[in-house]
Amino acid sequence: MVQLLAVAAARLGCREPLALAEQLATLADGAASRAMVLGDADYGRHARAVAEILLERALSDVN
Repeated sequence: MVQLLAVAAARLGCREPLALAEQLATLADGAASRAMVLGDADYGRHARAVAEILLERALSDVN
């Protein structure tokens, strides 16, 4: 999963695609774990909000 995310991040012009990929994978794993442990599928929504911030920050200097 990390490698796929890194390739996508690189295609978007991210300067550190592997770092962003690791962050996004960690976020996804954490959200899945919390959803499973707490029985609350809504953690995907929280993870998405954080992912948007990570992407915005990682791509802010592109272009």
